Amino acid sequence: MLKKGTVFLLFALLCVLASTLHAVEIDVWLVGHSNEQVEIIRELTEDIFTKNTGISVVYTNLGWADIETKYLMAAASGDTPDVGAAGALFLPELGLRGALIDLSTMPDFEEVKNRSFPGFYRSLEYRGLTFGIPYTANVTVAFQRDDVLASLGIEKIDTWEELMAALPKMQANGTNFSLQWFLTETLYADVNMFMWQRGADDYNEDLTKSGYDDPECIKAFTDYTNLYVKYNIPKEIPVFQAFINGELALCLQYPPFYQNLLISAPQLDGKWSMVQAPGYLMEGKLNRTTFGGGQALGIFGDSKKKQEGWEYIKWITSEETQLLLSKLIMERIQGTLFLPSNRGAVSSTPIDPKGAEIFDKALNEGTSSIYGLVAPNHRRRYLQMAAQKTILMGVDAETAMREAALEHNQEIARKQVEYDRFIKRLLEAQSRN
Repeated sequence: MLKKGTVFLLFALLCVLASTLHAVEIDVWLVGHSNEQVEIIRELTEDIFTKNTGISVVYTNLGWADIETKYLMAAASGDTPDVGAAGALFLPELGLRGALIDLSTMPDFEEVKNRSFPGFYRSLEYRGLTFGIPYTANVTVAFQRDDVLASLGIEKIDTWEELMAALPKMQANGTNFSLQWFLTETLYADVNMFMWQRGADDYNEDLTKSGYDDPECIKAFTDYTNLYVKYNIPKEIPVFQAFINGELALCLQYPPFYQNLLISAPQLDGKWSMVQAPGYLMEGKLNRTTFGGGQALGIFGDSKKKQEGWEYIKWITSEETQLLLSKLIMERIQGTLFLPSNRGAVSSTPIDPKGAEIFDKALNEGTSSIYGLVAPNHRRRYLQMAAQKTILMGVDAETAMREAALEHNQEIARKQVEYDRFIKRLLEAQSRN
């Protein structure tokens, strides 16, 4: 006869074995995080998510350079992760081809979707289909040297008209303004900002035509290029150093610039502030829309653990988890700023309350590029070429944008044919659900 202690030990071993047999493991691919950030995410996952759900997570961290190739190869072979992260616009590309599921079919979808900023979903949806949920946040804001502007008798700059009026005086006194992306391939974000603030967009309302030849879009693009052509803002400059030495009294940047100034430029304490970007006064209201978006998570159609993947997305986008991520990442990695994608968490981010308030306002007013069928790289190239033609070659701004619209329309027509069968199939599946 077995002793009581032996029986208890055997029972305990059987319980451990049973839990092991029933444990579920999901694969999650992240992108663009540092090793330190991934380790913090992994620790938090094990300590809270896995402990509470029994679902363990295996993380793979991809680099931005090879993300599209990795995902496309995985989708083609069927060897996909259960959950995958990507930046704006790429998840719908996968989703329309059947690689990702429409998340609007998942339980509690509306509650989970509404955790994040509405503008973020323009890059993640197409015709009512949703292929991603944001789990990080990013937004363009402005940084100003209060002391430099005050010495010129300038209290604040709220509109582009005010900036253009102030620039001659600023430049005469050795200071200037810079947009965020200069003439790089990312300048579309600067151009889009001007477009959105005037009510224009990359596409028309039903996404069947380019928006680049819209009159308001042409006006926005003209103002954008005039800052370089007529007002002589820099085409390139080392922004951080120029801001410190006063060569730039105002610049547009992403949130990490805020933390960099706090840590690396203590000599500027009290001499600068973060504000929203300039905007247009449209119908009596100041529109300060800038790019706002983040990395998002989608669930692959080949996954056998879709419900577990959805539970993971629900957990990592919750207010509690987002605040913990923000707190731990900023505590352990000096100079890092993690902005939550959860709207309820941004105002509690562990930074100065005034800074958190500006981020919250900018994110609520921000938006991301709308997803159309044209690959993002093509669309961005149209805007980059138009900008370079006007700024570097002297081509009229309206002519350059109408040429961009022509190319864009030709590509839209091609993509409508290419994607027709995919879209029909997805919409039929949506109607059945």
